[in-house]
Amino acid sequence: PALFEALRRRRLELAKSLRVAAYVVFPDKTLLDMARRKPRDLTEMAAVHGVGETKLRQYGQDFLEVIRDHGAQAA
Repeated sequence: PALFEALRRRRLELAKSLRVAAYVVFPDKTLLDMARRKPRDLTEMAAVHGVGETKLRQYGQDFLEVIRDHGAQAA
């Protein structure tokens, strides 16, 4: 749950900066899959439900950073 909330916060930050609805960045279903899979690189991120080529390029590194940071805090 903590990782999912961290991903939601990052999504909200991105959505506000882009002036779009949060679901336009990624829907909850994608964030839940991301939190479950915990991808470590862009190749693994590409396998997450709802992450296509464009969104991978636009947001992949941002969300990988959140996952890495969360893993470091948990350790």
